[in-house]
Amino acid sequence: MKQSNLKIASQINIWLTVLIVLLAGFVVSTFFSLDMLWQNTKSLYEHPLTVRRAVGDIEVDVLYIHNRMLHLVQDDHTESPDTLIAEIDALETDIYRQLDILYDRYLGPMSDLDAISASVAQWSTIRAETIRLYHTGDLETAQLRVEDQGVDGAQTSLIMENLIQVSAFAMNKGDTFFNDARTTRSDNLIRISLLSVGVLIIMLVAGFLLRRGILPPLTELTNAADSMRQGKLDARVRFRSRNELGTLSASFNSMAGTIQSEMAYRENLASITTALSATADLRSFCQQLLKTLIPSTDSQMGAVYLLEETRQRFVPFESLGAVPASLRPFANAAFEGEFGYAVTTQKIRHITDIPEDVPVVFSSVSGDYRAKEIITIPILNGSDVVAVVSLASIKNYSRESIRLIEGAHSELSARIAALIGWQRILEMSERLQRANQELQQQSKELEMQTSELTEQNTELELQKKQLDEASRLKTNFLSNMSHELRTPLNSVIALTGVLRRRLTNAIPAEEFSYLEVIERNGKALLSLINDILDISRIEAGREVIEIEPFSVHASVRDLIDLIMPQAEQKGISLTLDPSDDVRITSDADKFRHIMQNLIGNAVKFTEQGGVRVAIRAQRSNVSVTVTDTGIGVSKEELPHIFDEFRQADGSTSRRFGGAGLGLAISKKYADLLGGIIQVKSTPGQGSEFTLTLPLETDASVNFSLPVREVEAEAETTSSLTEADSDFSQKTVLLVEDNESAIIQMQDLVGTIGCRVQTARNAEEAFQIIAQAIPDAMILDLMMPDVDGFKVLETLRNAEITAHVPVLILTAKQISKDELHFLKRNNIHQLIQKGDVNVHALKNAITGMFRKQVKPAPSIVHHMDKNAVPTVLIVEDNPDNMTTIKALLTEKFIALGAPDAKACFELLTEHSPDVILMDIALPDISGIDAFHQIRKLARFQKTPVIALTASVMRQDRERILAHGFNGFIPKPIDEKEFHRVINEVLYGK
Repeated sequence: MKQSNLKIASQINIWLTVLIVLLAGFVVSTFFSLDMLWQNTKSLYEHPLTVRRAVGDIEVDVLYIHNRMLHLVQDDHTESPDTLIAEIDALETDIYRQLDILYDRYLGPMSDLDAISASVAQWSTIRAETIRLYHTGDLETAQLRVEDQGVDGAQTSLIMENLIQVSAFAMNKGDTFFNDARTTRSDNLIRISLLSVGVLIIMLVAGFLLRRGILPPLTELTNAADSMRQGKLDARVRFRSRNELGTLSASFNSMAGTIQSEMAYRENLASITTALSATADLRSFCQQLLKTLIPSTDSQMGAVYLLEETRQRFVPFESLGAVPASLRPFANAAFEGEFGYAVTTQKIRHITDIPEDVPVVFSSVSGDYRAKEIITIPILNGSDVVAVVSLASIKNYSRESIRLIEGAHSELSARIAALIGWQRILEMSERLQRANQELQQQSKELEMQTSELTEQNTELELQKKQLDEASRLKTNFLSNMSHELRTPLNSVIALTGVLRRRLTNAIPAEEFSYLEVIERNGKALLSLINDILDISRIEAGREVIEIEPFSVHASVRDLIDLIMPQAEQKGISLTLDPSDDVRITSDADKFRHIMQNLIGNAVKFTEQGGVRVAIRAQRSNVSVTVTDTGIGVSKEELPHIFDEFRQADGSTSRRFGGAGLGLAISKKYADLLGGIIQVKSTPGQGSEFTLTLPLETDASVNFSLPVREVEAEAETTSSLTEADSDFSQKTVLLVEDNESAIIQMQDLVGTIGCRVQTARNAEEAFQIIAQAIPDAMILDLMMPDVDGFKVLETLRNAEITAHVPVLILTAKQISKDELHFLKRNNIHQLIQKGDVNVHALKNAITGMFRKQVKPAPSIVHHMDKNAVPTVLIVEDNPDNMTTIKALLTEKFIALGAPDAKACFELLTEHSPDVILMDIALPDISGIDAFHQIRKLARFQKTPVIALTASVMRQDRERILAHGFNGFIPKPIDEKEFHRVINEVLYGK
């Protein structure tokens, strides 16, 4: 076989094998030569060199022993005799050790070594005799023996001669080993030179032959590739062989053919794309498309189908070469035939071997021909098929035609989808233009309506202001009326109680019953006033819910025990059905209020029979049903029974009394607690009221109410002292992390005139406080790292910041526990973000700069029970003064003052044990009078109890916050009156 036909790998393997064989021979020969050199070197070291070294050591030991013996017998040595003898013994031991080495390594006759060994043994005997003579004191004889002519010296010379003989043999043996090594070296150099020359010659021959077989075809391949790079796509390699270069040449020629075909394909595709971009009209485009695709793919007919705007069907839009009867619309959602498959898969569909009954016909002058193959091209717009292009041929499609269609698919989709979109934009533009004209007309009409709405809006704003003013006037009216009504009721109820107590068994029973009538009606009037205030508070959104767990059964049982005397007086039954105890989390006071109204009304409107209460627990709520056998309610009146100031009819009101507020309040309380009240009633048979409440009332309901209301009341105004409007020297620390809130508050506080310091987190706030205590703080509760609750707790626990006024401004929905925490830590006010009244907020901020009196601890005197306390009553209403004195006459000494001036005059003459201070005095308020009393050293610890007809919860808290030791509401309840005074005076 010719070398050129051998594969390159085979040629390389052959030459490599030859080189490897030669190199292997070279390596083996070299290894053998090196081993010989090693053996010679090893023998030289182990025998002559080792023997010569041992002989030298023995010679040294012999000479040293002889020297020690000379020192020993001369008796002028500094060492002790024992030391010298010990050294001689050690050297003798070393001689025998070296003799062992000689016996092991000496290559000469063993008799030489035996002679040395015998001489050493004889020498040892001679030394022993010499040492004995030395010890016996015969030094002269011992010295003669050791001298060179003596027996010891002669034996030393003999040993040295024997050693020289052994040493000479070892040196001769070493020379022999050296000569053998030199001969081996010369042989190895000749062998290595011959092998190196042979390998070099073979490598040159192999390189020459390989170069001649590889370089020419590589050069031809390089030239062909360069021709391809220059654009000569018909360049080919003429080299032919069965080796790798022949295979590479064939692959190159195949690749060149593929490239040439691909370039032709791209040129055809580019020409199609250029032709399709020549028009912007959809129909012209479709015509040009078919004219280009049909000849390029060797098709005979083609058609374009477009999706209708209704997206229901694809309809024929343009065709070329097809019989019109064979073009039919097809449904978009039915997925019919080859079109349906292409629409569903959104891929090109190629169908071969079309059956004879399929009506795809191509017409020509020579007749009609049926298509043999069909290609369906879906046109995509995003993920939707908006058109279909169908091509048909009476013969088989080539692979080039299929590839051309697939390559042009994306371009066709983009172009057709754009033209369809443009066509529809033009149509839409026309519609929009028409619609715009209509809108312009409507705009003119809307401008007229807007003008009318603006006028109406102005009127509505005016009406809203009037309604707000009316609401404010109503609230003020109710507040004033409650105060004015409570003042005379105070005298009526309290004095009636005094008279009943004093006139018991002192006047006829009929006259005594008059007092009961007066007291009962007074209390009824007080209940009516309380109901009106409750309705007013609920409508104003100021009702606070106190959520806590409690027993429904226990609360209802307590109410039944309370109302039972009324039922027994009327001769009717009042029962509670047996049931398991149910605990709910809600407002216990409001639940009792609702149930007291429902049970009380049932007893009130029932003349015969009885009232039954049933408790039923369900999965997520509890129901309490009150069933009576009373007068009932008609269907006409039933929808209105929860309306305010409304009863079934006028006769009912005259017969049973009441203002019609009880059910209205109950309904509103039920709504606040997330429950409902349902009613079933039949006139003449009775009624059934059912209260349904959730087992868990949302703890966040209505807890966003302010801790302390900002109201324009006379008492609020009077609670502020040192009313200086210049706040330029005041500093507010704003602790807030929200930038928009910071800007808002800085602007608002800046309008007041005080300075603002800003901290964006708790750490910055404490750093600022450490430098200077601010006059007031505005604190956000929701902050990163440390929240506002922790900041407030830290402030209140530090003595220097315990009384710094803090205004809470937050968007957080406050829970019950959080509200209690804020109250315990004595915040100035709580305001919700997003519902900020600027005027009220300004008042709240300026209120922090005015001197607020902190609540003072109760002062308990623990007076002697036998002593008669003196009480100073400061009250401007003569009837109230009379009433209070009547309540105090039996156990106290009562002093009266109609105003603050008279109060201070009496204080100069008397030292009362307790002061009862009316809040609403004519000259200065009771709160201001209280502050002036506290400035007097004598009365700084005298208990002062507030008297007021303002009985709102916030009124009580606000008044006590000034430091009053107690609070008694008007009308005065005699038991509560004495309880508060006794608690202040005696601690009970």
